[in-house]
Amino acid sequence: MRILEIGDNKAAGYCGRLFSLNGSEVIRVDLPTLTEASSIETARDIYLHAGKKRVCIEYRQDAGQSLLTRLASECDMVISDLSPIELDEIDWETLPTKLRVSITPFGRDGPYRTWKASGSTLLAMGGYTNLMGEEGREPLTLPGNYAEYQAGQYAYTAALACTTYKSGCRNIDVSVLETVLSLSQFTTVMWTCQGVIRSRHGNRFGSLHPISLYPCKDGSVFINIVPDFWPNLVDMLGKPELLEDERFNTSPGRVENYKALDAIIVEAFSRQTMSELLESGQRKYRLPIGEVMTMEQVLSDEHLNLRHYWCKVSVGDEVLKIPGLAFRTLPLKPQKNQTWVSKDG
Repeated sequence: MRILEIGDNKAAGYCGRLFSLNGSEVIRVDLPTLTEASSIETARDIYLHAGKKRVCIEYRQDAGQSLLTRLASECDMVISDLSPIELDEIDWETLPTKLRVSITPFGRDGPYRTWKASGSTLLAMGGYTNLMGEEGREPLTLPGNYAEYQAGQYAYTAALACTTYKSGCRNIDVSVLETVLSLSQFTTVMWTCQGVIRSRHGNRFGSLHPISLYPCKDGSVFINIVPDFWPNLVDMLGKPELLEDERFNTSPGRVENYKALDAIIVEAFSRQTMSELLESGQRKYRLPIGEVMTMEQVLSDEHLNLRHYWCKVSVGDEVLKIPGLAFRTLPLKPQKNQTWVSKDG
C-alpha cells in the first residue's frame, strides 16, 4: 500500500510511522523551510519519519498543489494533520485518492473547527490536566506529544479497518480533542454513575489504595493493589496483622488512612532494591508491580532485547536504536532496519 503524508503536527507523522513499520510505502511531503531544526526536533523527526520517502513541495502555491494532486492520485491513501483551513486551501475533498484521513484539533466541522490548539491545550480542555499533580497544587500536563500520537493511532486503526474490510469509506475525520475525551477512563464513568468529579491526588489513584509510586533502596516502584491483591501485599510486607487492622481491612479504610499505610509500605520497601521487589512481587506474591526504570535501563532491558523490540536506524554514519512495533506476527524476528532522510536530504 502506498500512502501520502502531509502536515507536521505530529499526529499524521505517527500514523504514517505505523504504516511504514508494517511494510507500507509512505511518502512524506515537507514544506520548504529555512530554519534549522533543534536537537529535540531532529530526534523527533528521526523517530517519526525513519523509513519514509521524503519530497519537498510548496503546495501552498499553484504549481506545488498540482504536483500534490498528482502524487495523491498515485497513492492509496492520504493522511494529513493540517488545519481545516489549510485542508480547504489544498482542496482536500477533491484529492484523487481512495481514502482521505484528516487529523485536526477539533474535527473538520463544528463551531471550533477553525480554532488553534496544541496537544497541551487539548489535554487541558479534555480534563486530563485537571487530574495531574498534587492535591492543592497547580495542575500539570503530559510531556511530549501524547495527544497527537494517540490521535494518530486512532487514525491508523480506522484507516486500516476501512482498507482491510473494503468499507467504501472515502473520508475519515479524527478530532484530537475527542481522542483525549475517549481516553478519560474512569472520569466520565464516575460522573455518569456516581455524580463524582475526579480530583488531583499526585501519584495516588484516589478511589483505591495502594495504587501509587513508592521509593525503595535504589529507586522507586509502582504497585497497583486492587482489593483482590490486598492479602498478597500483606504477605509480601510480612505484616499479617494488617488484615485485621480496622484502618486497612476495607477498601474505603485504606483510602481514608492512606498516609499511615504508605508509611508502612515505604518502611518495608526501603530495605529492598527495585529488582528484588520486582522478583518477589511478581513471581512469589503475584502482584502487579513495576520498576521505575531509567532510560539506560529501558534500553538495555533483557526482556525487550530478547523480544526484538528495538529498531535500528541509520542516520548518516551513525546507527541509532529507537522503539519498534509493539504488535507483530509470531515467531518474533528482529525488526527491519531503517534509514532516516532529513528534510534537506
